[in-house]
Order: sequence, then structure tokens, then C-alpha cells
Amino acid sequence: MSGITTWRFEALDDAVLAGDSDAVTYAWTAALLTGLLAVVVPGVGLASDLPTPALVVVAGVLYVTTVLAAGVAFEGIAASVFVLGLFDIAVVLVDGPGIATLDLVAVDVVAIPLFFVLVYDWLTDRDPLRPSARALAVVVFAGFVGWTFLAAFFGSGPSELAAGLYAIEQLRYFVVFAVAALVVRRTNAWCAIYPFVIAAAGNLLLSLAQIANGGRLGFPFLGEPPDRYLRAFALGATEIRTGFYAGGFVGHGRELAMVLFLFIPLVIAVALRRSWGTVGLAGVGVGAAVLSIRVADTDAGWATLVLLSAVFGTYLLGVALVRVKRRYSAVALVPASTAVVGFVYVLFRGVQAILRSDGSRDSVPVLRTDTLAVRIDQYVAATRIAAENPLFGLGGENFVLVSERYIAEANLGIHNTYLANLAATGVVGFGLYLLAALTVLWIALRLALDADGDERVLWIAVACGMCAYHAYSSWMWSYPWTVGNTAFWLLAGVAVGGAASRWRGTMTSISGRIV
Repeated sequence: MSGITTWRFEALDDAVLAGDSDAVTYAWTAALLTGLLAVVVPGVGLASDLPTPALVVVAGVLYVTTVLAAGVAFEGIAASVFVLGLFDIAVVLVDGPGIATLDLVAVDVVAIPLFFVLVYDWLTDRDPLRPSARALAVVVFAGFVGWTFLAAFFGSGPSELAAGLYAIEQLRYFVVFAVAALVVRRTNAWCAIYPFVIAAAGNLLLSLAQIANGGRLGFPFLGEPPDRYLRAFALGATEIRTGFYAGGFVGHGRELAMVLFLFIPLVIAVALRRSWGTVGLAGVGVGAAVLSIRVADTDAGWATLVLLSAVFGTYLLGVALVRVKRRYSAVALVPASTAVVGFVYVLFRGVQAILRSDGSRDSVPVLRTDTLAVRIDQYVAATRIAAENPLFGLGGENFVLVSERYIAEANLGIHNTYLANLAATGVVGFGLYLLAALTVLWIALRLALDADGDERVLWIAVACGMCAYHAYSSWMWSYPWTVGNTAFWLLAGVAVGGAASRWRGTMTSISGRIV
């Protein structure tokens, strides 16, 4: 085990790249924390009258005690960033105007001090700085965060407070992004992917429990949403209500869908690394994710799911056939293809059963045109605001306060993260955000081209998850979703850290490694 395990962090500079045994350590510590938050705390809470915050504190103490006793303090603390980042456990510190708030989120308690420790470690053991895609990603994302603070002071919106709170939220994303990158730089990508997948799976199980319960379980402090219902559909003989309630402890069902679009390709990549039995279990997880997305009742979600399935599914089919041909012979492609088609058919039939609705509708629409007009109005408004104040826009979270002026509807945000940032931070902030997002996607694709075997599948999964996130957030009012955006920037940090780990000490930047 690497020297990074010492709980005093005395041997950070002696750490080496972690092997698979270290990834397993990250996995079991993440499973422990996820189990405490997703199973033990709600279970004890339902069986007793103990306050949820007290149960969370006890769970945290138990977790810290366990990892200290096991001698894996660093792994346990690092893994907790990826777990807590996917739980909306928060205390409101400042309730600003509109939807703007300043929350102390559970991940802040761990990520902020760990950020300073890891940055200090990086400064004492860093390679000479040189132009690279990973450096560009860090610089432009930091530039975007800095620009959101400038927009808070110089934006034309009515509330500096709301814009300032929005800037602090972006700073949180940068911190978790940097922590993920620095952890993976010192270990490997699997040490981050395992905790991420486990935490997402824990929330998926909670979503299924909420669906079975027909409403929330009663833990708003843990991030459980209110019971907001939309309509109902039939799954066999069972009628299931759709709505926002089945969001696990992420926030709400549509925000959980954003996390699941990252989870689906990653859980398959993890399963392919383990065994065929794990692949079957991952198939069950994918089916459960589809059900959760179905209950969220989002047309953008279905369109994103179709896109993700087409791109990643086609890649997986090609990988399966190539591996069979290389390991056996061309003749083996016939039974292998039959098995793959059979598995896909069974999975498809299960998903089809989930998609089936009652007699009033045969299936879920991929795109509801009744929401198109208001979205177009929002997009036009974003460009108008950027034209009026191209440098700083309105300032973050200010469009909600003045939406009636632009789209004749009060208290409405822009259903597109990129155009929302255009309105909030002007052309400069929009450009920095877009460049940061595209750069981390490019890094993931470059890693996929440079790797082979399971590593290549992993980076393709990361890239597909990122594309799904971008597609989904292009149609949703998702920029205030703390967990959904934290999940993306954690994964972006994994890509940057993976690049630093792979090409550490080389003289050629990622941008110059094009084949």
C-alpha cells in the first residue's frame, strides 16, 4: 500500500501510483460511508425519533474511527469526497434573493481542508510547468470562477448578493474538481471511479425505495426532495406515480437523472473490468436507472438516454466482438454475437416494460414541443443580455429576479447551463466555461486513444458520460443543481488527474500527443 495511507499525511511525498489493491481500499471505504448514509441513518431514523443531523454526525464519527483503525485514513478521507459529493446533505447559511443560497454542504467539510493538503503536496513535488491540456483546463476553469466574482460586482443585475452566492457555488465546484484531479494524480482513476459508482448506486437504491414507498421517506436534511407528483404510468399490474420525489438523497428525481447519466457508462466499465457476473449485475443497475429516469418524467432525460445508449452501446458491442475474435477465433463470433444480442434483447425488453405507460399513452415522448417556445424565449433573452453587457452579464442567479422583464414569466431560470452562464457572466465567462468543459472532454478522449483494454473502456465511458451531461444540461434548468454539477466536475477532475498520472514527467503536452 502506498505511503499516502498514513493518517498524518507525513509520507505524501513518498506516495507512488496506487495499484488495484488501493482501488479496492477506496471501494470498501466508500461502500462503508454510502451504507451508513443510505441505509443505516435512514433505517435508524425510521425506527426511532432521533434527529437526523445527530445520526449523520454519529455516522461520520463511526466512519472516521473505522478508517483510522484500519490505517487507511487518507484513502478513507479521499473516498469520502466522491461519496459526499453525491449526497445533498446541507445546512443553509445564507438565504439570498430568488433561488440564491449559501449552503454548507457535507462535501465542503472534507474537500476544503483536503484541497489545501493536496495543493501543498503538489507544490512540493510537481513537475516543471509547461503548456498542456490539463493545465489549460485548470486555468480556464479557475478563470471562470474568478470571472463569476467579477460579475457579482460589475454585472447589471439587481442583486450583488445573489451573484456572489452563485460565485461561491462555482468555487465549490473548482475545489472538488481540483481535489479529484490531485487524488487521481497520486493514485489512479479507479480509486475515484469506484467510490463515485458506489455512491451513485446508493442513491439509486434510495430512489427505488422512494418509488416503492410512493413518496419520500422523510429525510429532507439528507437531501430528500418534497413529494411533487406529475402523472402516473403502469408497470405491469403496478401503477407508479411520476414526479420529483424519487431522487434519492441527491435533491430530486431530475437531478438524480443527471448523476445516473454519468453512472450508467461507468458502472458498465467497472463491471467489464471484474467478471461476467458483474456485467449481469450492472445490467440490473442500468435497468433500475432507467426506471428512476422514467419516474422523473423528463423529456430531456429520455432524449439523453437514447443518445447515450446509441453511442456507448455501439462502442461496447464493437469491444465485445473484437475481444472475442482476438481471444478465440472468427468462428467464435457467431455464438458470441448470439449471446450479446440475447443479452441486449432481454435488457431491451426490460427497459421497454418500464417505458410502457397506461392506455392513455403508449410510450414516453422524447421531446415535448409544448416547452419549446418558452425555452426559445429564454435563449433569446440570454443573447440579448450578453449583447447589453457583454463583459459581465447580469451576475449569477440574477436572471430569475428579472425574468419577467425578458420572457413575461416571473421567477423562471434559463433551461440551458451554457446560455445561463452567458447571461450571468457575459461573453468572457461563457467562453471560459465552455472552454473548460470542452478541454476536459478532449482530455478524456485523448486518454481513451492512448490507453487500451479496460482503461480505454473507462475513458470512453467517462467521455460518453460527459457528453450525456452536456446534452441533458442543454435542455434543463440545471445550473443550480449542486449535486448534479458536483458530480460532473468530480468526473472532470478524474480526467485531468488521469492525464497527470499517465503523462507525468513527460516533455510532450497532451495537446501535442495527437496520433
